[in-house]
Amino acid sequence: MTPHIADVKRQTWLLTYVLLPLVRALDWLLCKRHFGLRLLDPERIITRRLDPQRLIKKARAIAGDGPFHLPDALVEDRLRRAQAALRDANLKGLGAPGDLVVGLPAVAVLERRLTRALVADLRVTRAVALNGAYFASPPGEDALVITGPPRSGTTLLLELLACDEETWRPLTGPEALLPGAVDGDGAVLTSALAGQALAFQTTKNAHFEEVDGPTECRSLLENAGAPYVFWWVLGLTGPLDAWLADDARRRSDYAFYRQELAAVRLAAGRADTRRWLLKDPCHLFSLDELFDTLPKARVVWLHRDPATVSASLCALLSKVWRLLYRAEASKAPPRFHEAVVAYLGKLLDAGLAFRRRRPGAAVHDLLTTDLAADPMLEVARVYAFAGEALSDAARAKMKELLAARAKAPRHVYAAADFGLEPADLDRRFAKYKREFGV
Repeated sequence: MTPHIADVKRQTWLLTYVLLPLVRALDWLLCKRHFGLRLLDPERIITRRLDPQRLIKKARAIAGDGPFHLPDALVEDRLRRAQAALRDANLKGLGAPGDLVVGLPAVAVLERRLTRALVADLRVTRAVALNGAYFASPPGEDALVITGPPRSGTTLLLELLACDEETWRPLTGPEALLPGAVDGDGAVLTSALAGQALAFQTTKNAHFEEVDGPTECRSLLENAGAPYVFWWVLGLTGPLDAWLADDARRRSDYAFYRQELAAVRLAAGRADTRRWLLKDPCHLFSLDELFDTLPKARVVWLHRDPATVSASLCALLSKVWRLLYRAEASKAPPRFHEAVVAYLGKLLDAGLAFRRRRPGAAVHDLLTTDLAADPMLEVARVYAFAGEALSDAARAKMKELLAARAKAPRHVYAAADFGLEPADLDRRFAKYKREFGV
């Protein structure tokens, strides 16, 4: 289904100026300790609102009875782990200059995202059962996949290539959030898009997307079970670490990711055979699984100095995390950088290990500095790598986009604000910097 953007805008306004302020006020009043006492324990809310059986029942009330792509027992186990991750969250040091505390906004966001993922699972699993032959060999799987560390220019490259509508089939915001959506899913999709719009408003000087425009495919992996929401949205690394250590689970989730892509194409019309244009920095964690799932894919890997990436990423994530958590004064120095640098290190180490295991993989390396210096030259090189021709019409649209982007506000940040020491980062990422000349 196509969401009504006017409804999304109204819901975003309501969320921004009414619902979120109200929830944050209630969180401060009820969940914060005043004179050593508090009226409501967040742990009780997490136990109730994120109860696995409640979430499953809620999703089936929206999407109808039917199986998930995994047995209910495994789905319930994943939900129970999600519940425990937020209940036991240790956020100390994440929120410079004060520590962050779990409260009502984080619970509400996680409940909404888990429910949406369950609805997507039900929809796609039903579509696979009804269209087995189509899902066995869907078109467009010779995808071009953009990846690289966060804040390395992956969004810019995605938007540039998406100007070529004759060649590429990008994933849109509504499709990523709820693939295979039907008319009855309007409320859950509108709510999800309003949440995205609020996040993009919060981070607009660092990262902004139109909610119905080209987007990355991380939400598809979240629908499959990948716990990226815990890191990107909530700042928790435990669920992601467990997922990265479970190769069988990752293979299973990427297999369902492929089915979600096919469900999107099926819902949009079988006649479209354009190549997928996909993008997500988190694919660096799982390049083996990506290529095993989409053997004909070609990957563009952007590279940027990790010291710069770390500072930019800290600035971006701090806006998101402080939107969801309550900040409380702390005398402890900020250790915000520890979580971000550890995450970035695991991401880049995983990508480097893949390149050593599979040196002949179809990967095109692109320096962010080169993309910034001459974007049209680098786009032409990407097209050559992909075996496609860049038309004059597409080139003109790309130049218009670049002219508009040149007028956008700059993302201003300082490494010192997050306790980052460039010399320490240079030592930590020396191997990566030598390998790719950044």
